[in-house]
Amino acid sequence: MRFQSVHGFAVTGQMTGPVWKSLTQAVIKNQLDPMSYNMVYVTQSLPQKMKLYQNGKVVLTSLVNTGISVAPTQNGTFPVYLRYTTTTMSGTLPNGSTYHDSGIPWVSYFNGGDALHGFIRSGYGYPQSLGCVEMPFANAASLWPHTPVGTLVTVQ
Repeated sequence: MRFQSVHGFAVTGQMTGPVWKSLTQAVIKNQLDPMSYNMVYVTQSLPQKMKLYQNGKVVLTSLVNTGISVAPTQNGTFPVYLRYTTTTMSGTLPNGSTYHDSGIPWVSYFNGGDALHGFIRSGYGYPQSLGCVEMPFANAASLWPHTPVGTLVTVQ
């Protein structure tokens, strides 16, 4: 996905003939990815935290909130597939009512409707979301530039 994004292909994660040809040409020419290798690790044990690894070193840590028991954040490793500097999130709450939150900043979707993003809460470090990984606005703003499409997010 990252190669497709950097080289102007549709970001599908699927290997096609043109992508394979471009990939092999890049290898022959020793063209390396211009971005650092980043990975986000989210721990759901208390207190819940997010760590951004850049080329194997932790460069940012934040307390975060993951999903509540009726809308958990799924464990696993997922690639970031869509990003917004700000967006509106809508859905259904566990009680059946709906929500429509506009102005959600620094959003990196990694698994279905789950995303890393900023969200104002009175506290962080424990389950409060509907599956997303929420963090203070400033930390989300610091994280966002380092989560281009294809960045792996591991939740445990």
